Amino acid sequence: MTELNFEFSSRDDLPDALFSMLNSPCTPKLSIEAVESIGLGAILGYPKQSSGHGYSSPYLIILPPVKTFELFAWLKTYAPETFPLSQFGRVVSRADFDYVKKTADQGRFFWSRPDRWPSVILGEMLAQSDGDISVASIPLSRATATYSFSVARASIAHKDDFVTQECINRLEWLSSDRRFVDRLIHIKSLQPIWSRVSIPWDDNAGAEQLLQAYQPDNKDLFGTGPSLTDYMGLLSDSAEKRVVAFRRFSKDWSIRLVGSRDHNDHAELEIALAAFLVGRGTSHVFLLKDIVKRNPSIYVWFGLIAALCGPTSWDPAWARAVKNIEKSLKSSFSWEEISSCDISWAEYQWLDSLDNERAFQELPKLLPKVLSMEIIPGVVCQFRLKSAGTIRDADLNGAVVEVPVSTVETEMLYKFVSEFMKVADKSKLNLGSTVFQSAEDTPPKTKRSNSKGGRK
Repeated sequence: MTELNFEFSSRDDLPDALFSMLNSPCTPKLSIEAVESIGLGAILGYPKQSSGHGYSSPYLIILPPVKTFELFAWLKTYAPETFPLSQFGRVVSRADFDYVKKTADQGRFFWSRPDRWPSVILGEMLAQSDGDISVASIPLSRATATYSFSVARASIAHKDDFVTQECINRLEWLSSDRRFVDRLIHIKSLQPIWSRVSIPWDDNAGAEQLLQAYQPDNKDLFGTGPSLTDYMGLLSDSAEKRVVAFRRFSKDWSIRLVGSRDHNDHAELEIALAAFLVGRGTSHVFLLKDIVKRNPSIYVWFGLIAALCGPTSWDPAWARAVKNIEKSLKSSFSWEEISSCDISWAEYQWLDSLDNERAFQELPKLLPKVLSMEIIPGVVCQFRLKSAGTIRDADLNGAVVEVPVSTVETEMLYKFVSEFMKVADKSKLNLGSTVFQSAEDTPPKTKRSNSKGGRK
């Protein structure tokens, strides 16, 4: 399964082992099953090819099955240069290591069509941008900050439905953490879409068959709502008639959505499908810009439709974005690869238990306001951090009052300094008129102070 050699390091020796300062080299040809943890410490995995060199840094750190939080607390207190452990290599609990190894390649649900995930990810990227950016100009680096990318990566890398479901469970837990900026789309809105990524699809039946794949629990709930069959202009050969029909259809559904407090997946699916039918592909996704303010997951439904209909329905901008996203999903998982995360899931759990607003702010990070976390081995997701002041301003429902910290105080100080400089300049002018009054009653010009320098 992996080409690593393993050795056990006690808690006291762990800092030296991490910095390759121990005299004894890694034990060669030792499997993880042969290593027994005696006392508090960790199992370190080293690549076999590095055994003959003077410097040997671990690629994998397997935490003990018990007293993990105690180990983190000891390192943070007595060896702060070693925390977080993720700065040295991949950090994983013993339970996650054993589970991933045992269940590899046992699932067939989420991962059976990996080519469909990039379009869904692109749809979530548009949803998170609040419709303020086009497909052609959206930064593709935002893909790794979406929930869908993490789920896709889990399903493709591990090919196991149970691992993928555990990833979803952990993402749902993280979505409620008030120290992270609230996202425009909730993870619960995405799960009905994820569950349909692998549905059977007939290329000759058209996009309308997606409505048959969605079977709401309460069909009477949608009995009085608009239906695509009432807007046949969407199937017209005239582009103008299709646009007019879409405007009517989306307006009727929007009125219904505004009057309802419940999330309506069926309505969002039909609106996305209507926009898809207007362009007979992805070219008219911009029609959704004014509709998604209240229901951003419409974009993700649009991405699912584009994924099911395939490349023949993609315009050039959509095709380029999808292929760039797909490239980052293709890499296979290996215990030897180095994770690019800031912290692991186990480290997050410990920091979360401290109930400290600044716990994540003080960590060394790749980006100053973004925390990269490895949810499960091989799956990294990014979360934007709230400032400490913004966290305190969060209401009981988790909504954030977006007021910059100390803005009022800064403005008052700026005005005070400005007034002070004006008074100072005026005083110098008056003083110059009195002291340097010439016989001709013509005072010399007084050099003004640099008010800009005083405001810095």
